[in-house]
Amino acid sequence: MFDTDFNFANLGECIWNGQENGFRIGIAGSGAGFSVILDTIHSEPFRNFLPDLSLVALSELKQSPAMMPVPDLGVPVYDTFDQMLEAHPEMNLVVELVGDDDRLGEIRSKLDNSISLLDHREAIFFCGFYDMALTKHHFRVSFENQRVLLQSIIDEIREDIMLLSREGRIEDANKRVWQRAGKTREEILGHFCWQCATSRGGRQFCASLDPTCPFHRTLHTGTKDEAMFTRLDENGHLLYYRIYSYPIYDSRGNMTHILMMHRDITERTYQERHEQQRDRLAVIGEMSTYLAHEIRNPLFAIGGFANSLLKSTNLTEHEREKVSILVSETKRLDHILSSMLNFTKPSKSTLEEVDLCKLMTETVDLMSIGYEKHGYEFTTECNGKVPCVQGNAGMFKQCLVNIIKNAFEAMPDGGIISLKLDMRGDMAALSVSDTGVGMTSREQEKVFSPFYSTKEDGYGLGLAMIRKIITDYDGRIEIASKPGQGTTVTMLFCPVLGSCELPALQDDS
Repeated sequence: MFDTDFNFANLGECIWNGQENGFRIGIAGSGAGFSVILDTIHSEPFRNFLPDLSLVALSELKQSPAMMPVPDLGVPVYDTFDQMLEAHPEMNLVVELVGDDDRLGEIRSKLDNSISLLDHREAIFFCGFYDMALTKHHFRVSFENQRVLLQSIIDEIREDIMLLSREGRIEDANKRVWQRAGKTREEILGHFCWQCATSRGGRQFCASLDPTCPFHRTLHTGTKDEAMFTRLDENGHLLYYRIYSYPIYDSRGNMTHILMMHRDITERTYQERHEQQRDRLAVIGEMSTYLAHEIRNPLFAIGGFANSLLKSTNLTEHEREKVSILVSETKRLDHILSSMLNFTKPSKSTLEEVDLCKLMTETVDLMSIGYEKHGYEFTTECNGKVPCVQGNAGMFKQCLVNIIKNAFEAMPDGGIISLKLDMRGDMAALSVSDTGVGMTSREQEKVFSPFYSTKEDGYGLGLAMIRKIITDYDGRIEIASKPGQGTTVTMLFCPVLGSCELPALQDDS
C-alpha cells in the first residue's frame, strides 16, 4: 500500500531545479568518460537537456596521455585535487574520474554539503545520456533539413496552399499566399483564410466568409471537395479558379485541419473553351451551310410570290399590309441566312501588310461623321513603334467598325470611345474602350458564342464573327469589362515577319 502522506508532487522535482545559477565543475582524473563529460559541458546539443554547466578546473590527469590537449580547454590544471579545491571555492560539482575507490573516499571526505559529487561509477550514465542526446540532435538536424526541403518544394508550387484550423484560421501557408497579399508569413497566421486569400494582382479573393466554399463541405462531410470560382482582375478580365479542400486527420482519426489549395486555371480554361468553340463552330458551319441552302430555295419562291402579290391592284389595303409583312420577313430571313453562310466561310484570304495606326485613324474619321453630334467623343493613342501586321485591311476595318458600333449601343446617351494601339509582347494590340454599362462575368463567358446576343433584334454573330476573322489570321481577341465601368475589346495581331506567338493573359501572381 502507498503511504497516504507521500507527496506525489515531489516526483516532478528535478535535481537541477535547486541550481538556478548552474554548475561550476571541477574534474579530478581523466579516466573512462572523460571526453564524454567534456563534450557534455561544451557542446550545443546538450544545452536543451541540462542547466548551465561550466568547467572551472582539472586535476590529476597523469594517467590519460591519450586525452585531448589540455590547453585547448582554457582552464587551469592542477597536480592534485586538494590544490584545485583550495583554488576554486566557487565549485559546486566535482566529477571524480580517477577510477580508484580509495581515492574516491578521500575526495568525498574533503567535500562539504554545498558541493555535489559525481563519481566514476555514476559517470557511465553520462555515456548513455551522451548517445541519446547526439541521436536526438541528429534526428533534429535531419528533421529540420527535411522540413526546409519540404517547405522549399511547397513554396515553389504555383498554387496557393493554406493549412486551416477547423475554425478556418490560417496555421501555415506557402510563400505565394503571403507574398501576393503583401504581408509576412507571421502577419497572416491566425487570421481567417478569406481575410488573406488573394487573386492575381493581390486583389482580395473573398470579401467575406463564402458559404459555398469547399472548406465548409469538407468540414461537415470529412471528405475532399472542390469547386470552380470566377473573379475579375483589376482590368476587368475574367479569371477562373479551381478551389480544393482536403481533410487532415490525426492518429486517432479525428479531423484536425483542412488543407486548401487555390489553382489559377484561367489560361487552361480559355484554351479549353477555345477548342470547344472551334469544334462547335465546325458543327454549326456544316449545319448552317446545309440549312441555308435547303431553306433559301423555297424562301426565294415565297419572296417572289409575295413581291408579285404586292404589285397586284386587286388587293385590299388590309391584304396589302399583310403581304408587305411577308416580303419584309423573307428579306430578314435571307439576311440571316447570308450572315450564317458568311460565318461558315473561311475568312483568311491573301495576306497583306496592314498599317494599324492608319487603319485606326481612317476608321475613327469615318465613324465620327454623324455620331459626334449625338454626344460621342473619340480619343486615339498610337504607338509609332508598332510594326505593320499581316492580314486583310478591309476585314480588319470591318471588325473595328463593328466593335465601335457595339460601343455606341452600350452608351445610348453618348460617351467617350478610346482607341489605343500598342505592343503586347510580340503582338500588336488594338484596343477599343467605352464608358458604357459594362458586362457581368456571366455575359463575358457567352459574349463570343455564336447566336448569343443581348440585343432584342440581334443575331448574335457580331463578336463571334470578329473573333473568327481575327483567329483565322493567327490573332486573338480579348474582352475586359466590369458592370457600370465600361468594356474594353482588344484585338491582337501578328506583326509582319514577327514571331506571332500569342501571349497569355498577364499573370502577376
